[in-house]
Amino acid sequence: MARFRYQKKDGEFAGAMASIKDPIAFAGTAAITEAGDIVKREGRADIAAAGFSRKWQNALRVNVYPRRRTSINAAALIFHKIQYAGVFDEGAIISGKPKLWLPLKDTPKRAGRSKMTPALYIKTIGPLISIERPGKPPLLAGRIATNRRSGQAGKVTLSALRRGGKGAPSVLVPLFIGIDRVSIRDRFSIREITERAAARLAELYLKHLNPDM
Repeated sequence: MARFRYQKKDGEFAGAMASIKDPIAFAGTAAITEAGDIVKREGRADIAAAGFSRKWQNALRVNVYPRRRTSINAAALIFHKIQYAGVFDEGAIISGKPKLWLPLKDTPKRAGRSKMTPALYIKTIGPLISIERPGKPPLLAGRIATNRRSGQAGKVTLSALRRGGKGAPSVLVPLFIGIDRVSIRDRFSIREITERAAARLAELYLKHLNPDM
C-alpha cells in the first residue's frame, strides 16, 4: 500500500485560493452582465411589441454592481425609470377618489411639460363645468373660443381653450370623462424575461470561466 504525505507550507493555501479568486470573480461578473444585457435587449423588444414609444423602451435599465470592477458577489439591478411602469407588467385596477377623470380623445395631452389633468387645466386655462348624464359617466367641459365669422368652434387647441376661458365668445366642449375605476391589463413580460435570464446564470458562468469551451 502506497502512502502519501503532504506537508503544508505557510501561505500556500491562501496563495492557491487567491490564484482562482480572480477568474471566479471575472466569470461571475461577466455572467451577471450578460444576463442583464439579455434582459435589457429582450425587455425593450417586449415593450416595443406592446406598442410603447422609444422613450418607454429606453427607460428599462440594468445596472451591474460593483461598478467598473469584478466581484464574486456581483449583482444586477433591473428597473424602469418610469415609476408606474410596473402596472403594465402585472396589471392593476386604479380607482378614483371618488372619480377617475380621463382626458377625451380631442383633449390636449399636455400644458407645457405637464400631463393634462383637471387640476392643471383649472390652474393654467380656466374653470371646468360638470355635466351630469343620468345613466352615463359624468363629463367635465371647458369653454372653447368660437370663430368670429361662423360662430362655430374649430379644433380643440390650448390657445382656443385659453381664449374661451378668458371670456371670448365660446361654446362648451367636453374634455374629461369620470369613471369609478379603470382596469389595466398586463402588457409587458419583463418578470418572465428576467426569470429566464436568471435560469441561464450557471450556463453563462461556465462560459466565462472556460472561454474556450
